[in-house]
Amino acid sequence: MTRAMVGAWDPVTATAGGAQFGAALESLVRERDLADDAVALGAQLAPAAFAALVAGDACATIGELARIATALKLRALAFLQRTGILSLETYAAGLDPLFFLPAGTVRHDARIYMREINPRHAVPERDMFVRNPVLAALAADALLDPLGRLELELAYLLRTASLALTPSVPVRE
Repeated sequence: MTRAMVGAWDPVTATAGGAQFGAALESLVRERDLADDAVALGAQLAPAAFAALVAGDACATIGELARIATALKLRALAFLQRTGILSLETYAAGLDPLFFLPAGTVRHDARIYMREINPRHAVPERDMFVRNPVLAALAADALLDPLGRLELELAYLLRTASLALTPSVPVRE
């Protein structure tokens, strides 16, 4: 059994792409009043490679996603949501918006915070990430540079989202 797609994310190939992803990426670039070439340069991608992503004809690796998010000045969770990787459809398919928090008291308390203190707003990434021991450790790690930290956050979030939607099942060959 293979892992289910998580929005535009394919956990088997560890890449994101497609028409919906490309359209969302193009929308973000326009919203920020940037040129495609400027984002490509900031993401250390060839302009043609970035154009293929926007057109939905190519897929991006975790490292490329981190560089694009950095060029757009977006944090990990905001980038995943704004590019449609973690889309409303993904949440409607059963992904808990607080999937990255440990089940139990931590997630329950965070849900109360979201409902009562912060209604109708996006998940406050900084407030929620400190509640996850892995993400908190990444934030505290003095050896990581910001790009490396973002890359690891994206990888962790995408892996846990994939596992939340499709629990681990042994694969027989």
